[in-house]
Amino acid sequence: MGNSNKRRGDRAEREALTLLCQIAPDLLVPRPQRLLGAGRREDAGDLWVLPNVTVQVKHRADPAQAIRIAADAAAVQARRAGCHFALGLVPIPRARHSAVRWVACSATWPVLVNAAEFRSVTRALAHVRRDEASTGPRDQRVAVVDRGQTAALYVATLEAWLHAYRRANRAARPFMGPDRPG
Repeated sequence: MGNSNKRRGDRAEREALTLLCQIAPDLLVPRPQRLLGAGRREDAGDLWVLPNVTVQVKHRADPAQAIRIAADAAAVQARRAGCHFALGLVPIPRARHSAVRWVACSATWPVLVNAAEFRSVTRALAHVRRDEASTGPRDQRVAVVDRGQTAALYVATLEAWLHAYRRANRAARPFMGPDRPG
């Protein structure tokens, strides 16, 4: 990986950490942080910010290409870390200030959900990013990509993932998962 790609990835991780701390202060672990050692055999994600959640941030020029990679990597890292939830986060380059800037992706969803179904990641991404009345409020905008030969892939706004995570935590109290900084 070139230095410019590493800097871009590091910047995306810092932005994701800041955003999560701003929009979900009620959910944070005591000391949210970026985890160091990406790419190591025992890599357990990029961020330690939410209890029992492994967060993998992937920045690519084409976000549709990063979505499956982020979701799959987060799932592997969650198993490695003993976390129940795996969250991939993908920034949308050059997104307008009021537009959906971050997309959440995962191989599983924290709670049962009524998701719009698509056969391509590109169409699911377009649906999630579309701010129209027909797509619903951001905290409920979830799509699932199901092509039959590959595992289902959930794509949503970050607000929708956090909404589902809150619901899952209310249902599962008192267990919140491992307390692990990097």
